[in-house]
Amino acid sequence: MEKEQVKIDSERIDDIPVVVEWLKKMEIAKCIDQKLRPLHGNHKGLNYGQLSVLLLTYIITQSDHRLCAVESWVQAHRQILELSTGWSIGEKDCSDDRLAKVVEELGLQSEARQEIEVKLGRHLIRAYELPTEVVRSDTSSFSVNHQQGEPSEENLLRYGYSKDKRPDLLQYRQLLATLDPMGMPLVSATLEGNGADDPLYLPTWQKMVKVIGHKKFVFIADCKAGAIATRATIAANGGIYCVPVAMNGQHPQQLKQWVLDPPAERVEIRLPRQDEQEPAVGKGFEVELGKLWLNPQTNKWVRWHERYLVVYSQSLAASVIRGQQQRINTAMAALKKLAAKPSDDREQLSHKVENILKRYRVNDFFSTQVTEVVTKQTRHIGRGRPSKNSPTEEVTSISVQLHIQQIDDTIKLSETLAGWRLYVTNASPTKLTLPQAVMYYRDEWLLERGFHRFKRGSLPALPIYFQNQYRITGLMFVLNIALRVFTLMEFVVRLALQQTQQSLAGLYDGNPKRKTDRPSAEQMLKAFCNLTLYFLPDSTIFITPINALQKQILSLDLLQKSVKQSQF
Repeated sequence: MEKEQVKIDSERIDDIPVVVEWLKKMEIAKCIDQKLRPLHGNHKGLNYGQLSVLLLTYIITQSDHRLCAVESWVQAHRQILELSTGWSIGEKDCSDDRLAKVVEELGLQSEARQEIEVKLGRHLIRAYELPTEVVRSDTSSFSVNHQQGEPSEENLLRYGYSKDKRPDLLQYRQLLATLDPMGMPLVSATLEGNGADDPLYLPTWQKMVKVIGHKKFVFIADCKAGAIATRATIAANGGIYCVPVAMNGQHPQQLKQWVLDPPAERVEIRLPRQDEQEPAVGKGFEVELGKLWLNPQTNKWVRWHERYLVVYSQSLAASVIRGQQQRINTAMAALKKLAAKPSDDREQLSHKVENILKRYRVNDFFSTQVTEVVTKQTRHIGRGRPSKNSPTEEVTSISVQLHIQQIDDTIKLSETLAGWRLYVTNASPTKLTLPQAVMYYRDEWLLERGFHRFKRGSLPALPIYFQNQYRITGLMFVLNIALRVFTLMEFVVRLALQQTQQSLAGLYDGNPKRKTDRPSAEQMLKAFCNLTLYFLPDSTIFITPINALQKQILSLDLLQKSVKQSQF
């Protein structure tokens, strides 16, 4: 008697339900549908918000943003996607044409993007009770391999200063303004590749105020945000900033004067979690000055007080001195080699010396002098052995010599100033202490981690396959939402681990006993990579039993509790 074969269908689900649940709790679809223009009346199938959720799920789970691959992926995971979302997904709902339309609409509707960011940011801050004391902002460039198109003022891809060290490639820039301590972006912008960063920081601060709902956060940015107009406007509107000072104008002289003759007592700088037996990370002091700026638009003076934070770092000083000495030695070797070669062209030798000093940035450390030595010599005219009465002539020869002298006093002064940096803030000492300011700048990696995820991490934006600038802008907006998912997931789980004094084990391949209380989102999602959904002949569903690690991660999910708290 032949045995009856039982057909059981299966579908890999992995981390798809986890990602979809996070996107649902963050209300991504709702925010997008409320702000984007409505679909065409003849459109059938999923709307913009639903398609965005499916695209985000694909990007997060597959670390890929290619639209052409989404349709086949959705078909392969159609059952779990419908069960997780509660939507009926058609065969052509996730075609690359429809997804491209969603991405392009997000890129075209700039006002809608800003409104989505405001609504989404306010919801996340309220629902998860996120801290809003510190905000930081920065930009980065993204190089593409596109060919040069027709020049246009509206073209997003342009040649500019490349942070990727590829000035030969077209690029665009991405701005992020993130919330500490999770590094979650609240404001983002995709910008042309050759613009200046200076005008971006004041509008970014204004947008952050709109999202957060108050002005009492400390705005951290780089020295390009330290323009006097930016600082004055933020201070006049009740904001707080802390930025490094660009070493131009009178600032180098101020720093030199304060370091050599400190107007205040130097204090040691220790980090909050630093052991008492460990040496201090640095030292510093404060100088308070009054500032005055004339607003050219209102023709009114703005007056406020600033604290200049003069900070010294031992590790930075050692690095600067080591690099400086290496440049001096290399330049000295090059100059000596040049001096050893005979030359008769003074202008050419001076040009070579200037190039060496400029290349190694040691103009202030060497004193060079090019001199001409004139030699006169009498010689006989004609062939053969000269006699007493043979005619003679006087020959004049000119040789050019290079004299090199190292200026030790300037080198010693530079080593004394090495490691000192100048920051400026309008925050009161109770709001922002000197050690806190140092700690905030040591945490700059929180923002840079987002750029790393876009460039070489789990949310890759490169390579960009789009030629349409609006699709590029829309794609970066979608990736910024995905970055919110990652950073929020890390914040919620890490906070729960801290409050319950737990740690997670089993996240590291090859070392299952290794524990951590700061798991990354990538590690946690990878822990769900072995789940399968089975469809039995009697129309029942069976899912692979979850293990202890997966149960622990799910138990740390504070989403439901936080959402309920936000409703009261």
